[in-house]
Amino acid sequence: MKSLITIAATLAFLAVASGNLPWILFQVRKAQIHLIIESQASKWPKAMTLPSK
Repeated sequence: MKSLITIAATLAFLAVASGNLPWILFQVRKAQIHLIIESQASKWPKAMTLPSK
């Protein structure tokens, strides 16, 4: 977990230094919206029900 935080912080500093932070934040927001849309309940498979008599 600590190495993941270190990597994320390093990438954030590099993004700020190179001037790409707004573009990176935009891409992250797009990915978040895509994940939300993909995780909607309407995309889940329907539950199997037992046949009624």
